[in-house]
Amino acid sequence: MDVRDLRPPVEDGPWEPRTYYPPLDHPPLAGARTWTGLTYAMVDGYRPMVLDLHVPVAVERPPVVLWVHGGGWREGDRRLVPLQWGQQRLFQRLVDAGLAVTTVDYRLLAESRLPGPVHDVVAAVRYLRWYADTLGVDASRLALWGESAGAHLAAVVALAAGHAQPDQWLLGATGVGSGPVDVTALVGWYGPYDLTVDPSLVAMLWPDTSVYEREELARRLSPVHLVTADSPPMLLLHGDADTLVPVEQSVRLHEAALAAGARSDLEVSAGSEHVFHGEPVEPWWDRTLDFLAEHLR
Repeated sequence: MDVRDLRPPVEDGPWEPRTYYPPLDHPPLAGARTWTGLTYAMVDGYRPMVLDLHVPVAVERPPVVLWVHGGGWREGDRRLVPLQWGQQRLFQRLVDAGLAVTTVDYRLLAESRLPGPVHDVVAAVRYLRWYADTLGVDASRLALWGESAGAHLAAVVALAAGHAQPDQWLLGATGVGSGPVDVTALVGWYGPYDLTVDPSLVAMLWPDTSVYEREELARRLSPVHLVTADSPPMLLLHGDADTLVPVEQSVRLHEAALAAGARSDLEVSAGSEHVFHGEPVEPWWDRTLDFLAEHLR
């Protein structure tokens, strides 16, 4: 089955979680050189962490957009976006805009509690910087773009790395292990940015820790507590009818950024559910591409 034909089990309404996919063929993106399954980190006792990279052939050393998938920190696949959007269309649009796009797998919660997945995204950034010449990209111009739980991970990495004295506990030493992690821009789609306001979520993330430890972990891993005046410019998009991640989460990060003196653009979609279900997603892709073009060119 061509991955571009993959659709939700039902077009409207919820469905049971997927427990498998049929055999999927992933044709290459048009106009791109594709690197598949690059091992950006190996952590003892875990599966190798891999990424895919699509580099437009018509652009010399293009900037890079690193896509971080969602899935509640518990599921997800670097090769797939929310099923309602259609597969590969978003990545093709980025390539057509002259941007390299890399998509990463990271450790999920049954494999590693936070900050393990954060360390993986950091390792992916360092890997792209380390091998930028070999891969033919300009990784000094790199944006992080995440959706849902992926937006949380992207925001933690982008904002923690922007500190004058970054918290090495947050960044870790996975993969390449060292090197710059600062990014040019951050895009967050309907992400959770203040974990401290949801005790049930915190208990799910760290079930084997004391209440005090959970509170401290939630604070250290909440982007609202990481933003500074030196944070990269960010674009936050959210639907005001989101029943999975309330829009207040994006409002909190936006207000924290403005209070700190950082650049933040917040746009709220009226009546939109999670993953912008119920409305066309393409206008939000275009808005994000405009933002990326502004900051990566």
